[in-house]
Amino acid sequence: MGSKPVIDGTAETWAPAVGEHLNWIRDVLKGPALPARRRDELWSDLRTVQRRADDPELRIAVFGEASSGKSTLLNAILRRRLLPSSALVTTTLTTALRYHDGSEGLRLRTADETELSWPSAAFGDWADGAHILSADSLEAALEQVLTTDLALLVRDLEVRSPVRLLGDGVAILDTPGFSVTDPGHRELAEAAVGLADLAVVVVPAVAPMSMTLTDFLTGPLRNHLDRCVFVITKIDLIDEDERCGTIEFVGDRLRAMGIADPLLLPCAPGKALEEIGGSADGVRTAAEHRGHLSDFRTVERRLLRLAMERRESAIAATVLTLLSRLLAAVEESADAQRAEYHCAERALAALSLPDFTGFLDTWARRALDKVNAGAEYAATSTAARSERSELDDKVVAAVAGDKIDDIREAASEVSRIVRLHLRQEAERPACAAAGRASELLAAEAEDLARDFATQYGTLAGLAGESPSAPMVPVTDLELPGMELSGIDEALTAVGAELTSVDNWRTGGGAAAGAVIGSMIAPGIGTVIGGALGAFVGKRGRDTARTQFLQKARPLIAAAHSEVTALRSASLQLISQGVGDSVAAVQQKYKAEFGDEIVRLSLANERRRAALVFDITAAEQTAADARHRREQVAVLRRGTSVPL
Repeated sequence: MGSKPVIDGTAETWAPAVGEHLNWIRDVLKGPALPARRRDELWSDLRTVQRRADDPELRIAVFGEASSGKSTLLNAILRRRLLPSSALVTTTLTTALRYHDGSEGLRLRTADETELSWPSAAFGDWADGAHILSADSLEAALEQVLTTDLALLVRDLEVRSPVRLLGDGVAILDTPGFSVTDPGHRELAEAAVGLADLAVVVVPAVAPMSMTLTDFLTGPLRNHLDRCVFVITKIDLIDEDERCGTIEFVGDRLRAMGIADPLLLPCAPGKALEEIGGSADGVRTAAEHRGHLSDFRTVERRLLRLAMERRESAIAATVLTLLSRLLAAVEESADAQRAEYHCAERALAALSLPDFTGFLDTWARRALDKVNAGAEYAATSTAARSERSELDDKVVAAVAGDKIDDIREAASEVSRIVRLHLRQEAERPACAAAGRASELLAAEAEDLARDFATQYGTLAGLAGESPSAPMVPVTDLELPGMELSGIDEALTAVGAELTSVDNWRTGGGAAAGAVIGSMIAPGIGTVIGGALGAFVGKRGRDTARTQFLQKARPLIAAAHSEVTALRSASLQLISQGVGDSVAAVQQKYKAEFGDEIVRLSLANERRRAALVFDITAAEQTAADARHRREQVAVLRRGTSVPL
């Protein structure tokens, strides 16, 4: 199709071009250049174009507003009052009128794809099922279908008539009035535009070129104005001296719309029907050739000649218009597919998961910071609740009153109190820190599992595989047990250093106290017992108690400082355990999924390369469809010859 085609009105000039375009579209639909969800629709559209190209029937659609005289015009062509008037019609049906030799009847297809005909028993049963009385004439059957609830059940309707209408192989499409309030009427009239090879537009002389009609001509019919004939009806209802002015007014308005030489056919179909008298035997007197009937016959002959002369070019125009729409849909679909490919390609390029180690390292840094901070806060909050004064109050109570008289018992009790209190003071913050660290570490591991599943699913999906999340490995998140056995040894060392001071060496009392203390509690008992045993003597209780506390408190303070240091060491062990667990999680993910991520990354690289190819193919398809549409437009302009 490199040279400009020429249309001369015969199918031989346009049918091969249409066939070549349709074959190209078939090849496109079989390839990957279009979205799969659109292919079924486009296949259906292609079959519609093919059927129309193979069908030699000429379709003349009649359009008009309600009460424009459209039904009366068609009844005059049928030579009988067969179609109900617009005032009665409530259906949104396009009715096809076709010639049928020797008999008349109806054929219809219901919404559930059931095909029926009148007259038949099946039609009677169907009408009875809707509580409609049986019809004994074509007029009655047609009125039932068009003006009752039966219309809601009908999808297609055909009227067969023994009247030759406008020639052999011609179907007249009676469309619903497009000015009624029901939007379904206008939608069906607009849909009929695409089926019309020629369009007869009814313009009532009593209300010519209304805004509704103008909107329809410049809207749905704007690309079909070269195939429109304008029949001015009800010419008998205006004065004779106004008729020429009315016709001239209609012509001027149409020329203003871009129709250089509109074909205007004035007539009075209603009067023509009256002159026919409803006779169906085909015998006419000379009177039928006079007056309005004669004028109407002139209009009929003009329409018949037009149908014969423009048959091929009109059908070609319809086929080429449908083909142009199909090519536009192919172009739009290819552009949409190209946009989708571009989006997928950008998503692949932006995906960071192939840097698997970086992904895990980022998580590890975040997890360590969050877990360690939470553990430290838990330890600090717990330690703050352990008041130093609480221990001092317990020590004072242990030597209160006459308890100081039995210095051995008092020393033993003080040793026990100090050991338990300081050990608890070391254990509680460490336990709180360990517990909080375990909770936070488990939560971070779950977050990692979710993030990894999402990223993995995205990566797998973009690679063209199932985006289901992988099984996340179960990781042991238990932290190492706390080591607090060094507390007693540390306290013993502190006590030993303090007992070397001269003022603690007071003789046998100190030795006896040390022996007793070592029996009660290792470490703490030895030091405190030895120190306090030096006070055994005859001095007064208050003096003994005061001296006892003066010597005991520095020792307790030193032990407390040592326990605080040991607690910090325990937190360091917890932090080390957190680091080990985080490293274990990283290692397990790498072991479980490292190879899989590499495989998917390579698959994505291949997918990206394929997408680049698909993008190029979709762009080429869209460009080809655009070029072909331009070629079809040239063909279509070749069919636009004057009416």
